[in-house]
Amino acid sequence: MALLISGCVPLLLLLLSANFGSAKAYSSEELLIWLQHSNLGYQVLQQAFNGSQVKTDLATSCVSEVHKLLEEANSKSLSALKVLDAWGKYPQGLLYGHFTDMGNYESCLSFDDNSSKYCLANIKFENLIPDSTDSLALNIGTCIPSACSAKQLNYWLTNYLRDIFNESSATNGTLVEEYNCATSDRQPLSGLDWFAICVFVLLALLVLLATILDYREVSSKLLLSFSLRQNVPQLVKTTSTAAAHVIPCLHGIRCLTIIWIIYGHGYMFLLLAPNVNAFDIVAWAQTPYSMILQSGSISVDTFFLLSGLLLVMSTLRELERNSGRLNVPVMYLHRFVRLTPVLALAVLFFMTLFPRLDDGPFWKMFTGSSQLCRETWWATLLYVQNYAAAGKMCLGHSWYLAVDMQLYILSPILLIALYKWGRKAAAVIVAIILLLFGCVFSIVMLNNLQVFQRNGNLGADSAEMRLIYYTTHARANPWLIGLLFGYFLHCNSYRKQFPKWLSLSAWLIALSLIVTVLFAVFPYTQTGSGEISPLSGAFYICCSHIAWPLALCWLIWACQTGQAGLINSFLSWSFWQPLSRLSYCLYIWHLLVETAHMARIKTSLHFSNYDTVLQFWSHFGITLMVSTVMYLCIEAPLVKLEMQLLAPRRTADNKPNPPPETYTISVVGVSQQNLVNA
Repeated sequence: MALLISGCVPLLLLLLSANFGSAKAYSSEELLIWLQHSNLGYQVLQQAFNGSQVKTDLATSCVSEVHKLLEEANSKSLSALKVLDAWGKYPQGLLYGHFTDMGNYESCLSFDDNSSKYCLANIKFENLIPDSTDSLALNIGTCIPSACSAKQLNYWLTNYLRDIFNESSATNGTLVEEYNCATSDRQPLSGLDWFAICVFVLLALLVLLATILDYREVSSKLLLSFSLRQNVPQLVKTTSTAAAHVIPCLHGIRCLTIIWIIYGHGYMFLLLAPNVNAFDIVAWAQTPYSMILQSGSISVDTFFLLSGLLLVMSTLRELERNSGRLNVPVMYLHRFVRLTPVLALAVLFFMTLFPRLDDGPFWKMFTGSSQLCRETWWATLLYVQNYAAAGKMCLGHSWYLAVDMQLYILSPILLIALYKWGRKAAAVIVAIILLLFGCVFSIVMLNNLQVFQRNGNLGADSAEMRLIYYTTHARANPWLIGLLFGYFLHCNSYRKQFPKWLSLSAWLIALSLIVTVLFAVFPYTQTGSGEISPLSGAFYICCSHIAWPLALCWLIWACQTGQAGLINSFLSWSFWQPLSRLSYCLYIWHLLVETAHMARIKTSLHFSNYDTVLQFWSHFGITLMVSTVMYLCIEAPLVKLEMQLLAPRRTADNKPNPPPETYTISVVGVSQQNLVNA
């Protein structure tokens, strides 16, 4: 290999000399002259000191530092030219959708004496797209002495633009804000930061100690719950699909859903990021493929369906074993203990150490939501953030956990009713579904809500998000349908196959429902189409929350009765089982990974489906590693602890007729609790 490389080097040099060796090279002095005279920073700062451009209220230290910088630049000092060289410029390819030139962030902040400051200027113009009401914003990176403020830079840029255009046309608005500036200084660690570090270090030491003691065969069940020697095999093991009370296809459904969510959020971040071809996004949004992402919010309904489905099946079996008795406080404690530790660690990390992971021109913009945790962390840990902290949630995607927990708290009423009154209770649940349908429909109509926007809503706060996206009453129907379907499966343990003609008809209906939900709003993405009316939007959003779970109900039934063929084989593949155990951690941590990945960019990106696929695999791979660590160190150990502490009580409660599985302690994380083993 070394011989091959050494043989290629002379050939490469020969090719370079053949193509470029005949041209005479300009001197390095001439290169610096070109850099100086074509540099935006030099032009702005030089003009700032041309007589009338100097403002008397500017800080004296800033004036002297800029004056010194210009003098050194004129004398061709490399350190001064390095500051000016870090400036961005007018974005090349503006008519192709390139609106950002970040300059060189790292070069600007590379001075050891913290003498420079990087700021991202935002200059707005009328949009180039006809009939567009949105302004066009050019983002240009700047580098100035650290003694200068954003206010002073804003004054210089405004004067520079006023001189280029004319006195009346240049904006008097704010082009640069201090929030969008950064220096190489780092804030000292706060007490909460040190607390977070101690928590993670102690957790790592606990896992290490437990693993060492496990290899030395020390008998301490509580401590050994944290042993990797025990938890790793639990993670990777697969079980027989023939086991009782198991719906194996749910493994595949859950895994494909979490993959869809991670993939969709990856698109969301790429759409938010600065791209060199932003105008291509308009064309992409009008393709059928884009609807898989634009209609991707329906994917969460799958989780609600599975949650309701398997909650009712497991609880009805528990009620039958205990003669109708249900320990509701223990049921709540069980759910809270299994959900909260992983969520609490994510909240702690997000509000303390996460903003320190990296930096960049857009770092504060993407990670600024971490500051919300200091105000609303309590709402997240109490699972009321979708109402108590609407619009300022800590970990925005945690709204799903709030809805699921609130439905779980209400579930004993419906579960006991189904056990005692059966079909009458099921009829009441159907009535509740219809009432919620009417409730959401009325909310859309009375508030004139826009349920689908051609420009997209990439997670920004809005009336639609607060009223019909992450509220429990707007998301409950898939969960209630899951309850009804779970009750149906519980009452029909002998699952007879449908006739072929009926099975084929059911498949056609289910596929039609899926396609309709995904593509019903596709016509509204096309150029010239009007906005979807509140009436059409109300029908779409209300019907989709019913159509999607109904289609999945048939898919699950077909898999369970042998009418799904290769689909069932794929969804029931044992490969999905370890990934299914990680799905809760994947959901919690994936958005942090994607946020950090996108916030640290220092150059514009290129938008395409292929680029998004490449980013997805990096996002998914890193999220998978983080989730594995969280599962092995938090979720699995605490599940074991809980089951060991509650096992004696469960055994005592089941003394009259103890089933064999009561005495078996196995790791079933929240990713599978009531979600796979029915």
